[in-house]
Amino acid sequence: MSTLVEPNSTTRARQARPTWLSNLLWYLLLGAAAFVTVMPFLWLLMTALKGPTDAVFSLPPQFLPRDPTLANFVRVWEQLAIWRFFLNSLFVAILTVALNLLVSSLAAYPLAKMRFPGRELIFYLLLATLIVPAELTYIPGYILAVRVFNYYDTLWALIFPNIFSAFNIFLLRQAYKSVPNDLIDAARIDGASELRIWWGVLLPVIRPALATAAVFSAVTSWNALLWPSLMLRNRDLYTLPVGLTALRGMFTADFRLISAGAIMVILPILIAFVFAQRYFVNGLGGAVKG
Repeated sequence: MSTLVEPNSTTRARQARPTWLSNLLWYLLLGAAAFVTVMPFLWLLMTALKGPTDAVFSLPPQFLPRDPTLANFVRVWEQLAIWRFFLNSLFVAILTVALNLLVSSLAAYPLAKMRFPGRELIFYLLLATLIVPAELTYIPGYILAVRVFNYYDTLWALIFPNIFSAFNIFLLRQAYKSVPNDLIDAARIDGASELRIWWGVLLPVIRPALATAAVFSAVTSWNALLWPSLMLRNRDLYTLPVGLTALRGMFTADFRLISAGAIMVILPILIAFVFAQRYFVNGLGGAVKG
């Protein structure tokens, strides 16, 4: 009869040492990655807070402002219609997210839970569109906007092309697949229609995935620059990124003001992400499991 021998303290120390070293290496790697990611934003903020006597370009570089001030933000706010650009971006982002979630959630439901000929082919064709750069669609999209749909130089030109997202369809399909089929079958036995099942059964279960898709859509819409620059000519319809490009001509030599404008663009979406971070992480985790 064999007996179990408890490891002595020396053995336990030898086993714990590689784990401790491995954790230390991971912390150092993650800390370096976090520093590289955050440093540009900190530099942008410090530049926006610099006063007239602080050097923007110098050797050695001056990171902290000696004369911090909020005057740069005030000047940008007074000389540019930031509030109008903000409202335009907010209007476009809200409608884009709402319509995108509606279309994506409806499209993902049959791809995940219904059986019909060609389902897998349709799904893989949708995934294939992810490898096509969005810039390749701008020329035909521009022609359609100007000659067919006649929504050139309107905010709708920024909304309608973005109500479809192959990535969001994939994300929500994976979330749907994690829902047990027995739950759907029970709803069908009770007489629920497919739309009722989609609205009352599935959507409440996949709310984290919906939040993740909403974050992706909102960030994409908020940061869009090239397509809005092609579509908008009326200055009153500019979104924040397009309006920010005016800073290059208005304050060519003053990077303090350009940095202040950039911070004003980044801050709203950063605050929204902080509040939606928990749902964002849960949604990604559910999609990976699905």
